[in-house]
Amino acid sequence: MRKLLTLATLVLLCLVMTTASAEQAAPSLIYTEPYLLSLHPDSEMNVLWLTREPTEGYVEYGPTPALGSRVEAKLHEIKGFRTSATPEGYDPDPANNPELPVYQLIAKLEGLPSGQVVYYRATTLQGEQSQVGKRYFFKTATQAGEAFDFALLSDMQMKVKTKETMHFLGQQHKDFILFAGDLSNTPWKVGEWFDVEGCWQAPAEADRTFFECFQQDNDNSRLMQYMPIFFCPGNHEVDDQRVMTDKEMAVNDDNWSWSIYMQLFRPLYPDQEYGVGGKHWYSANYGDMHISSINVHRWQSWDGFEYPSWITKDDISPDSAQVQWLNNDLSSASQKYKWVVMHWHMVNRGDDAWFPVSTAVADPQDSAKAIYPGGDYCWDVLRPMYEAYGVNGVNYGHSHVYERYLINGVNYIEAATIGNNYRAVNDPYHPSGIQPVVEENAFRSVMLVRVDENGMNARGIQASVEDNGVGYIGREFDGEC
Repeated sequence: MRKLLTLATLVLLCLVMTTASAEQAAPSLIYTEPYLLSLHPDSEMNVLWLTREPTEGYVEYGPTPALGSRVEAKLHEIKGFRTSATPEGYDPDPANNPELPVYQLIAKLEGLPSGQVVYYRATTLQGEQSQVGKRYFFKTATQAGEAFDFALLSDMQMKVKTKETMHFLGQQHKDFILFAGDLSNTPWKVGEWFDVEGCWQAPAEADRTFFECFQQDNDNSRLMQYMPIFFCPGNHEVDDQRVMTDKEMAVNDDNWSWSIYMQLFRPLYPDQEYGVGGKHWYSANYGDMHISSINVHRWQSWDGFEYPSWITKDDISPDSAQVQWLNNDLSSASQKYKWVVMHWHMVNRGDDAWFPVSTAVADPQDSAKAIYPGGDYCWDVLRPMYEAYGVNGVNYGHSHVYERYLINGVNYIEAATIGNNYRAVNDPYHPSGIQPVVEENAFRSVMLVRVDENGMNARGIQASVEDNGVGYIGREFDGEC
């Protein structure tokens, strides 16, 4: 009798183990954990996640871990992603790499109270398979007069120590991030965003995909699942990066599109106007601060003084649609503080600052040379507008350095030392002659900003120690902003 019971117990145990193994072996329905976006963070939040196949899904949420409310997610297909032509690499021509359909679920949580913690959990469904996600939480934007914290960053691009810098930032527990563009290197390469079976990744970059870096939650790190991100596009957000080097492609507006970036962050760009002339900008309010995100960046298919010169799409001339929108946006904002996030550096040490941001024309004396009769629109159009409307801060990126300038009451901040940087010790100062208040490029860093009853105060914080051994992680090196 005891032998029969033992045998029955073993059979039952095997069945349990087999069932558990089958459950463990079920393929995941998702590519990413949830991420948060909102143009109205005081009262609503969009919970987004990416799936492998067309699926259904919903989000449970509530003021306590017990959740209690539920909203169905809407399904979208993200078009334009491609996996690698072979496991050994991508073909340079996107068309020679297989298309990879990726799907996006978006659940909009509406009618939320401001300044409150909201717990949530996303569930993905396909046929009989159900995948219940982890429970996360976020905090809605505060009301006017209440304190909040945010961080500045840009230029991930799978660079060295990107993951470590992002992890350190996640441990600071901020309320949101202003990210000034250049999320990946080549948007259509899906392996730069998340892991896909059989898709090539450079060995040194295999653990530094965008979502892997931005969704770290080990060691009490809280990033995309816990707070909204306000992005702006950089030059690496253009779908086909061959416009950077192929001059014939660069002169054709049909080759310019921001579709993958705008699809991934759909709630920030509800019009989904991907091409040249589309609306690639937005604004949002967070407590006492108004945030304006604009599209300013350039491509260097030519030398800056070789006609037709560097290319700027999304014009910022005085009469352009973007500048007219920004003028109305800043002039009508009633918040105590105003902030602008853009990719191209407003002020910067480096050779590229000497090429004005405007449309070049051929030099009448030499048609191969470019001249800029319109001047520099960043300096001559945007800067006076920022000063006139009392903008407190403008953060940008592109050169992967840490620089802060203070010009007529406006702080211009490139807090983008997340990977490699492009600063040489002998780089020239900006044509204006203005020098940075702080310049620190010996280590990776982030800027953290607090808004409270004492005003707006920012700190530059060291996020890694390089081979030079300078400083220590967590050291404040810029605290006067």
